[in-house]
Amino acid sequence: MGLPGALPVLNSKVIEFAVKVGLALNCKLSFNSKFDRKQYFYPDLPKGYQISQFDIPIATNGYVDLDLPVEFGGGHRRFGITRVHIEEDAGKFLHFGTGSYSQVDLNRAGVPLLEIVSEPDIRSGLEAAEYASEIQRVVRFLGVSNGNMQEGSLRCDVNVSVRPIGQLEFGTKVEIKNLNAFSGVHRAIDYEISRQVKLHTQGQRDQIVQETRLWEEGAQKTVTMRKKEGLADYRYFPEPDLPEVVLTTAYIDNIKASLPELPELKRRRYEKMGLSMQDVLFLANDIQICKYFDAVIEKGADVKMATNWIMGDIAAYLKDVKLSIDEIKLTPEELAELIASIKGGIISGKIGKEILFELMSKGGTVKSLIEEKDLVQIVDPNEIERMVGKALAENPKQLELYRGGKTKLQGFFAGQIMKASKGCIDDCLGFLYSTPVEGSGDYKEILPFRFSSAVNPIPEDAFLVGSHLVDVGKADDMEGVTTTATARKIMVVADPGRESAGALQWALSHCVVEHDELILLHVQNAASWRNSFTFFRRPSQNSSSTSVSIESAHGGGVVSATGGGVDLEFLEVMKRACEAMQPKVRVRIERVDMEGKDKASAILNQCKALSVDVLVIGQRRSISNAILGCRLSGGSTKGMDNAEYLIENCKCTCVGVQKKGQNGGYVLNTRKHRNFWLLA
Repeated sequence: MGLPGALPVLNSKVIEFAVKVGLALNCKLSFNSKFDRKQYFYPDLPKGYQISQFDIPIATNGYVDLDLPVEFGGGHRRFGITRVHIEEDAGKFLHFGTGSYSQVDLNRAGVPLLEIVSEPDIRSGLEAAEYASEIQRVVRFLGVSNGNMQEGSLRCDVNVSVRPIGQLEFGTKVEIKNLNAFSGVHRAIDYEISRQVKLHTQGQRDQIVQETRLWEEGAQKTVTMRKKEGLADYRYFPEPDLPEVVLTTAYIDNIKASLPELPELKRRRYEKMGLSMQDVLFLANDIQICKYFDAVIEKGADVKMATNWIMGDIAAYLKDVKLSIDEIKLTPEELAELIASIKGGIISGKIGKEILFELMSKGGTVKSLIEEKDLVQIVDPNEIERMVGKALAENPKQLELYRGGKTKLQGFFAGQIMKASKGCIDDCLGFLYSTPVEGSGDYKEILPFRFSSAVNPIPEDAFLVGSHLVDVGKADDMEGVTTTATARKIMVVADPGRESAGALQWALSHCVVEHDELILLHVQNAASWRNSFTFFRRPSQNSSSTSVSIESAHGGGVVSATGGGVDLEFLEVMKRACEAMQPKVRVRIERVDMEGKDKASAILNQCKALSVDVLVIGQRRSISNAILGCRLSGGSTKGMDNAEYLIENCKCTCVGVQKKGQNGGYVLNTRKHRNFWLLA
């Protein structure tokens, strides 16, 4: 403030915070550091100098690790930290629309702040925005600051320079200010890079001068603010009114012992739990969500189910009501109880969702709500069969249409059964077949019902609709694809369609063994089916295979009908079927949004992010094209399906599976074994 007779006093808390940040950023701490005066005149600095640290900052030579978002290609990055130093804040300008004058708010002048300077390791606006986001996470986890950019608790100034390929020296740097959002950091840097590159290519590099520019959000461009002063203009000299800062080993060790688990360590721990990088980045982004998730897991909840609930319905509710997760009435203990009730077959997933919203808004306990509303799940097959019979008897017209080939009426019958049960049937969809044809072992009718795989195993008469899977003798010739002694990650692209079902059939029967990990990947976009019926069928007695096969039937979206509906996550059904078939194989689900990319690129990015060994995808092209190996000249992908494109471009072993027809064999394509016939 520059008030007459006023002297600065060092705040001991800022030293503690500076040491915490230095340790969290893997810096080397200075046991002896000092303060300096930085001389410059500006209206927001009445006394004409700023107290800062110049040549001996409190922390130097660190780094920060982070993971880029999966939707932008993913990947791990490490950015160097040059220094962390303490200085006092200046005032704040308030600009008005007329442009004829500005005011200065001096309320924050003299407040201590930490400035973190990075090494020139960042190469794009995206990387800069993610770096700044990671710094925000670190200070929030440490409790050093709330890190809110909109309040000025965290501010970003960036320096941008470009240089021709092969040039060692950096180009002239330009500083950009007025960045109050991470999205603004991203866009401002990308704009400035393109501006400087354009000047270079036009032979006008001399017009890139050392200056300070402002980011205009409305115009989406940077504009000149003022010429940048060099270091010599600041005339640094030691601050005479403040003593040097002396740290002891005991002081540093005490602070080090008090540090919480930081974002990078949390991400690695969550990754070891088997969560996808998309899940990991969501959970580790917010300290309150981390605490909540960890508390749920400590109560014994299933990790993936807890993740799905928090990332799905709970996150949507928080967004709608504008609350943080620690402000809702649903406790971690009750969420764990809810998950246990669903997994144990006490209630269905649909009922669980209804209970969830009441628990979040009103509180209470899972057990009391189940008892109060009589929501205990129906698992008795005889009771379910009675409901099925009633649905048939009451809807003879629809049954006749169904028998005539109108298979979409499956949803209608499922809705009637759900209505009769008041939703108290589990989310795993099976099929109850009516009267068997004498001597054939086959069934006439296909009627949907739900059963609890947790309480009841898959019923003997619930099995897959589709052609029989037969033993394939030539599968052993597929080097690197079929079973190996080394544990692998095998990813199957899972969509609610016949192609994906065929790919999963082949993978389960001829590729996956108990030491492998099976990943079901669903690529989502606005037009994709999020829900579908999946059917189970045991192989017929004359088949030489002992595996259960899996195939998806027709369906799209959430199947609903008057008086009831079905909301079935087909991926969960596929997962349960895989677990029933291969009980010792770890099966997990991954979802990825296309985010404007084509499907094949989204799959390739996920393969890289998850370090997949074998990718299996269903092939849609006709058998004749698969045999001939349809490829276009010049590397064009036009006319190629996703499987063909991935076979050409995938770094891991990629298998395109196509059903050979009703005989049950397959056509397999890989980079090594083109159009490899596996005959029945």
